[in-house]
Amino acid sequence: MTAGDRTARRGLVWSPGRGAARKARSALRSLLCVVAVGVLAGIAAIVFYALVEWATDVFLGLLVGHHPATVAGDGQARPATGFARPWALPLVAAGGAAAAVFLAGRVTPKTTGHGTDALIDAAHTEPERMGLRVLGRKMAGATVMIGSGGSGGTEGPIAQIGGTLGSTVARTAGVTRQLARTLLLTGAAAGIGAIFRAPMGGAVIGAELLYRRGLNVGCIPPALLGSGIAYGLFVLVHGPTPTFGALSITVPWAFPDLLPLLAAFAVLGVLCGLLGRLYACLLYSVLRATRWAVGKGTGRRAAVLGYLFPALGGLLVGTLGLVFPGVAGTGYGTAQAVMDQRQVLSLAWWTLLLLPVMKAVATSLSIGTGGPGGVFGPGLVIGATAGGALWRVSDALGLEGPGPAAFAIVGMAACLGPIIHAPLGVSILVFEATLSPGLLLPTLLAVMLARWIVGDRSLYRSQRRSVPGLRVPMALTAAIVALRRKLFRHPVRPEEDRPSVRMEPGPACGPGRAQAEDGRKSRSVARSDVR
Repeated sequence: MTAGDRTARRGLVWSPGRGAARKARSALRSLLCVVAVGVLAGIAAIVFYALVEWATDVFLGLLVGHHPATVAGDGQARPATGFARPWALPLVAAGGAAAAVFLAGRVTPKTTGHGTDALIDAAHTEPERMGLRVLGRKMAGATVMIGSGGSGGTEGPIAQIGGTLGSTVARTAGVTRQLARTLLLTGAAAGIGAIFRAPMGGAVIGAELLYRRGLNVGCIPPALLGSGIAYGLFVLVHGPTPTFGALSITVPWAFPDLLPLLAAFAVLGVLCGLLGRLYACLLYSVLRATRWAVGKGTGRRAAVLGYLFPALGGLLVGTLGLVFPGVAGTGYGTAQAVMDQRQVLSLAWWTLLLLPVMKAVATSLSIGTGGPGGVFGPGLVIGATAGGALWRVSDALGLEGPGPAAFAIVGMAACLGPIIHAPLGVSILVFEATLSPGLLLPTLLAVMLARWIVGDRSLYRSQRRSVPGLRVPMALTAAIVALRRKLFRHPVRPEEDRPSVRMEPGPACGPGRAQAEDGRKSRSVARSDVR
């Protein structure tokens, strides 16, 4: 054995095989972490979904005598029933909101409110520091609030629960901060993809969640794997039926009939953009007012106000629920109902037109006062009801085309996607939830217009502006350069207008004389300055 061989065996000389083995072990560890996050998020989604169903049966079914509308994914789409004890709904909603804040921990901002901002902030700053205490409190608080009639969604809580599980796996495995951020987003994507039965949409939403512009492309492969695993576990228990059923809606592609339909969908996009801005404005207005009022108190008074405001919000939501039954609870059954033409035509005009705004008001009162629910799902319901209302108007005007389901599906994507700055992920999620990719063209049109209306407004204030290193598209760069040339005092002239420069010889390694051929004054320049 030579001296070089002995040195290599001692590890003093780098070996290509050793580096490849280290990379393989690192990749295997990352893969195992993603699989573990997917499995844990799928189990959490199964448990949370079952708990919300149980709480709804207890609080609304037994105490109020009311069963909300259901979706096709629950086994059968059934309309809502009446109220056996209508006076009990405001009281149950108020008591449930106060109990939910108590269970979630009033002094813990990571568990009260919609909590997704805390998830996004943790992903940006300390993705490996989310504790398991958040998981139990968020699950218990959201279960009680949604089950008792509070207006909130299930996707927000399960995203935070999945993200917490991803952070815990990252902390346990001792991975890098970049991989910890990926695992956190994978957990959030897996939770959304499982509970909404939309694994691809959940994965893309996880990649879009952190930024208002662009998406984290490197997060998509692990998020797809984790979301697929969680979805597989979820459908083993609750069945593979899409959330809103296999609707397979399409639009007529004949040219004369397509133009008025596209005009109607364009109006829907503008309407959904305005509703998205209204939704965010109402939510954060209530949130600021609540924080200001609670912050005025000290000691025991602040603690009492911390429970009083959620109870007051629940009382108002319960009262609204008596007039607009679709605003109580998640409201997914209401989104399913407005896809049925007979149910849409059976609703009163004023009820249908006010339902999107009332859902935004109810969610702001439930979540803005500190209730631990999600704002993701209500955005879908607002868009669906807006689409149903616009179809009712267009039908009255004699516009022929697809039924209200097409307008509801496009409305869901156009309302929620732009206001959370995840238009691609939400559109894919809606297509998966309804099996209606034939609505791609009207969805693109409506989402584009809604995105223009929304601007930089967002339901998630912790989102950063753009992905680090995101390059501006070349067309936009060219437009900016052209504008700068017009505004600059001495614009750069085109090549044909620039004077040619003749270099006169000078001393060695010294400057020469540059003489413009159009007779301008010469100046001393270095040879390196002439290109």
